[in-house]
Amino acid sequence: MGNIIKVLSIILLCLTSKALAYIPAEGNVTATFGPYLTQTNFHPSPTGARPSVMPGFGVIALGDVNKYGSLEIGAFILPKLFFRNEGEKYISEKTNILQMTMGYRYWINPYFSTSVAFYSSYSTGTVGIIHNDFSPGQEINTSARDITEYGFDFALQGDLWSNDQVAGSLEGRYSAAVTAKKNEHEDHYGVLLGLRYLIQSRTPQKR
Repeated sequence: MGNIIKVLSIILLCLTSKALAYIPAEGNVTATFGPYLTQTNFHPSPTGARPSVMPGFGVIALGDVNKYGSLEIGAFILPKLFFRNEGEKYISEKTNILQMTMGYRYWINPYFSTSVAFYSSYSTGTVGIIHNDFSPGQEINTSARDITEYGFDFALQGDLWSNDQVAGSLEGRYSAAVTAKKNEHEDHYGVLLGLRYLIQSRTPQKR
């Protein structure tokens, strides 16, 4: 997943030179939505436990407070893999989660922005064991079985193209958990291919 983000960053640098600029302004409200691909930050174990790219969906709402920053609220629906080990034994469990974020987005320039947000995630489905090195009945639990998890989201976004009302963007995200169990890997990388729509604007958008 790290290599994917590097490739996407190069694509952003090549394409943003042809994009129209989005000018943040107090009172602007935008919504971005689109497919969200994620992968747990975990190196394959010697016993065969390994992460995979999982498809999901994301929505981000922004309210500009000035020309440099926006308040951000996000919602992401995704399947997620949790990994945990005890010595040389590993277990991987999968569940569907709803991840809600609240934070602040800083506009580096009209084409690029970065954000930091606090998140809470909620399990919305049944838990399935994907990989298990433990004897039956001796398995250790992962956070996939917890009702709520907490952490921080970090993101970098660039516009691929835009006009006065609509823009296409590409965003790399990293979710860092603060409530992970001992010897557990639940942080994940994410890539959001988004369509941003200007819902409300007090001033006309400029190139």
